[in-house]
Amino acid sequence: MPLMDEFKEERDAVKNGTPKQKLAYFWDYYKWYVIVGIAAIIILIATIRDIVNKKEIAFFACMLNLSSEYMDDSATESAKGFTEYSGIDTKEYEVRLDTSFQLNDRADVAVNTSQKLLAYLVSSDIDVIVSDSESVMDLAYNGYFYDMRDFLSPEQLEAYGDCLYYIDNAIAEEAKAAHEAVDLSYTPTYADPFKPEDMKEPIPVGIVLPEHCILKKEYSFGTKAGVISVVKNSKHTDLSHAFIEFIMQ
Repeated sequence: MPLMDEFKEERDAVKNGTPKQKLAYFWDYYKWYVIVGIAAIIILIATIRDIVNKKEIAFFACMLNLSSEYMDDSATESAKGFTEYSGIDTKEYEVRLDTSFQLNDRADVAVNTSQKLLAYLVSSDIDVIVSDSESVMDLAYNGYFYDMRDFLSPEQLEAYGDCLYYIDNAIAEEAKAAHEAVDLSYTPTYADPFKPEDMKEPIPVGIVLPEHCILKKEYSFGTKAGVISVVKNSKHTDLSHAFIEFIMQ
């Protein structure tokens, strides 16, 4: 039988067939178009939903070199508690405590983390950095943090006076001069951040977290002290103030 006659006969059979036969014919010939079409619609809906539901970050804390058992940083009790404490509208904004900034002994990981961190700092995306006392030291000596005497109120300085984290500005100036002179032989020897009495020009650039602090319960600081510092070009200094009050209460 010629192909066209066979096609006409099949078409007539379908035309006069039962609904079940018509559905079977349609599925046999058009199922892949249907599958691809449905997949495209699902992707489109998901994309639109992500765009609509995407929240602006109201407060960003870089949890440098810290780990947590929480898979979602915004699901920690710290993030949820601070969101409620500060009255942030969760329909439009979110609080992010980001543990993706990890430094380790692998050179490629350290370089990638350093580049990522620098990009975030330059773009003013980070409000505070929470870290162990050793990992944060290079950033402190490179001038990224507020002098706590300029950031905290006199009452707060008095209250936190016994738990401040210091750098020696004399060493910071030496390191800066060596960098500008491209002196590759210079290696700074940092002062003990907990002994300002031994420094020439002590500057408080962070607050040491007390043991009862909620962050100490949710994040691993190893054997070192935990420190929080406020980034100088933070966009949300009011929330940085509130975050310190929240975790230190």
